Amino acid sequence: MTAMGRTAALHIAFWQYDPWYRRAWLVWPQVTAILLASWLLLGLPEAAVPLGNWAKPADCTNALTPGCAATRHAVYTWDDDEVGKPTIANQITVNVDRSAFRNSAADDQPKLAAALGAYYRYDWAKTIDILKSANASDPNVQFVTALALLIPNSTDQSRNAEALLREAVAGGHRQAGSVLGRVLFVGAGGLPKDQTAGRKLIDDAVAAGEPYAMRLAAAGYVSGEFGGTFDTVKAVDLLRRSADGGELIAMAQLAYCINTGRGGLSRDAAKTIDYLRRAADAGFEGAQLTLARWYRDRYGNQEDPDLSESIKWYERSYHQGHSIFAASELAYVHRYARGAPWFDTKRSFELLQVCAPYRNAFCQYWLARAYHDGAGTARDYTQAYAHYTVAKQLGRQDANLQRLEDFLQPDVKTSAAELAKSIAAALKPAPRVVRLETAETEAAGPSPRPDPTPRPASP
Repeated sequence: MTAMGRTAALHIAFWQYDPWYRRAWLVWPQVTAILLASWLLLGLPEAAVPLGNWAKPADCTNALTPGCAATRHAVYTWDDDEVGKPTIANQITVNVDRSAFRNSAADDQPKLAAALGAYYRYDWAKTIDILKSANASDPNVQFVTALALLIPNSTDQSRNAEALLREAVAGGHRQAGSVLGRVLFVGAGGLPKDQTAGRKLIDDAVAAGEPYAMRLAAAGYVSGEFGGTFDTVKAVDLLRRSADGGELIAMAQLAYCINTGRGGLSRDAAKTIDYLRRAADAGFEGAQLTLARWYRDRYGNQEDPDLSESIKWYERSYHQGHSIFAASELAYVHRYARGAPWFDTKRSFELLQVCAPYRNAFCQYWLARAYHDGAGTARDYTQAYAHYTVAKQLGRQDANLQRLEDFLQPDVKTSAAELAKSIAAALKPAPRVVRLETAETEAAGPSPRPDPTPRPASP
């Protein structure tokens, strides 16, 4: 009490005789309030004011960090220009209406099916050869032959293709007008452009309800090629009609529009998945790979504990689309899955052998990691160094190469460098992916690449 009395007496004395003391009493409460507010907003110190950190997001550089499922979400990878950046020129994948083959002679129908399968497998010479014995005046024969002549894109072949398409149009073939419209509009294969005639053919086919023409027109409106105006609302309407008419690429394009809110659409995850799945189920490899990556990232971000869907679509893209990109990414998934039945280093290494002969930096890098870590194969630093070197030459940078550089003996590095030269010299360009997987495509021949036995995606 004595101490309190003395403190009170000193306070009264200073209050009466020291003006700075009186001012301090007016200032300090404000300072205290400001400091308290700062602690609350900035979280300083956290022990004293635990609520101060409420607005700070979780550090999700590691997807396993608790809380990351709420702050990191898988997004779709739209790296297919025909889907995500459509122009009339790049709408080259033609989903042929096979029901038209019923109008051909009975003997020619199996030839048309076989020729279409070869066309989808990029064996254009075989397509043309199969149809040499078919009725040359049949619009279906003319149409499929023209498609095979267009893809190699030489001017002479394109001129022959244009003539065949004109004959097919005159014979009443619905899709021939759409394809001819595109050829004229863009001047395919070095032919002179005739955008007026091309536009009319496309518009006439749209009016007749032809799905491929609707997709072409949608590309024209979304890219501004139709009259220099951008009309995403009209483009989306055309895509919806095309997709509902069975056009596979249009289904994926509409999924993209829904996912990104183009043309005034409301973003809708369920509808995006619905159209993508419809395209993937019907055999469009681009939709399969998009779904596989999305489900993979959902698993990686702990939004979904199940990898089955991702592996299902990777397997489909690899086995039926013959995609080495799918094979290499599936190898990664099997290597870094969090547990059974998906974690499988042996399967991962098998898949890496499939993509190893090609110029694919992702594959070369993960093959190096497999040898480096002894994952699915015996540890081999020479092979690891060689494949890291090749991956770097293909554009993949990583610190592991420098670590081995510092670690390995000079004679080992020399032999590894020679091996890298040998590997790089033998690499082949990444092969075309089969875009449309149909019964005709499957019948056209076996996979051109080794095919390790698939394993179940789920228990």
